[in-house]
Amino acid sequence: MRNILKFSVIAAFVATLPILASAQIVYNVVSVPGASPSLTAINNPGQVLANVGTSSSYNVSVWSRSAGFIGLDLIGINSGGSAMDDFGDVVGAGDPDNSGIQQAFFWQPATGVQWLGSLGGGLSAASGVNDDGAVVGLSYNGADFQHAFLWTAANGMQDLTPNLTSIGGATAVAINFSNQVAGYYYPNGSHNTLGFTWTQQGGEQDLGPAGTLALAINNAGTVVGQSPNTQLFKHAFSWTQVGGMSDLGTLGGSESTALGINNNGWIVGTSLTSKKTNILHAFLWTPAAGMQDLTVLAGIAKSLQIHSVQINDFGVIALSTNAGLSILSPKMFATVGSSANPSALGQSITLTATVSSIAGPPPDGEMVQFSVGGRVLGSAPLSGGVAQISTASIPVGPHVVTVTYVGDNNYLPSTYQPLKQVVNP
Repeated sequence: MRNILKFSVIAAFVATLPILASAQIVYNVVSVPGASPSLTAINNPGQVLANVGTSSSYNVSVWSRSAGFIGLDLIGINSGGSAMDDFGDVVGAGDPDNSGIQQAFFWQPATGVQWLGSLGGGLSAASGVNDDGAVVGLSYNGADFQHAFLWTAANGMQDLTPNLTSIGGATAVAINFSNQVAGYYYPNGSHNTLGFTWTQQGGEQDLGPAGTLALAINNAGTVVGQSPNTQLFKHAFSWTQVGGMSDLGTLGGSESTALGINNNGWIVGTSLTSKKTNILHAFLWTPAAGMQDLTVLAGIAKSLQIHSVQINDFGVIALSTNAGLSILSPKMFATVGSSANPSALGQSITLTATVSSIAGPPPDGEMVQFSVGGRVLGSAPLSGGVAQISTASIPVGPHVVTVTYVGDNNYLPSTYQPLKQVVNP
């Protein structure tokens, strides 16, 4: 998934999101310390792209729970990252010679920054990248019109909208693994946008009515964004080649926007909740549950102003608000069963832990540890969310079985005490 992220100036502080009590909370909230970024992307290894800095200068950093912030050390000032692939490669725009003219860049951890040039004009900006290193964005051409581009290491920068002469121009915002591009443009003579997809084989295909913005695409070719409905209210949509446009609705207000989609078809974005307030709430939309309010799912304050929201394939959400940047990690829940309870002293029993979340179970092979009274009985790998050990070493008496899921880059470690095992003499 590759998503558009707006450039903006970043404040230099961070605040912890207020957590509210709720029986429906299915996400843990992890506050990102040390900065207040308003532009984010998240990849499948759990790295978060954040633009951090001051009111006069901002720069690009990658944050993870294990390493914290790592700066990209780009030449020049006022660089902004837009998207990141699963290898940690970052694209965006910067000012390499401090001339005031932004230029698209492609940064890789091993080789550093590569400036991508333009279509003949001065300014360019990259908005999306896939795992093959294909980059999309916008660039001015020699006639000073804004066009959408596709850049690859083999072919350089390709103009995707060569016949466009409109003032508003075109922007490519996202690209999937098959180099299918999504974006929007102003048709010649029009003051309203149209969404589009583009492939090398089929060229450009328009999406939706006038006023449509295509903002993200997944590997299945599903495009999401914002489009006017029949009452001319701007609603979040999803589009497929077979099914066409689908209105995703709102959280009760008049407008909504889909900002990101993962490869499981989960969509995130923002929505007004009523006609009485202009505060946007972040939403999660899934095929099974439809549109849900993240203030409920994560227990965060309803008064927060949302800047950006993105999601990876593990259901982890990067949420940027006026209180700073937070990561919403699916909360793991566990149940434990015993093959015999009560059991007899010396009897071998099998303890079974089942671990899952709103996003499903953790990846196969991750470990669960079983303990009784502070003594570790053993560990076992998860398979389909299930881990088992057999033991005959629990002493006589009632005992609480403690299960610990070790966690990973996306999911937090968790400890549970869901079973009381009784061992008779």
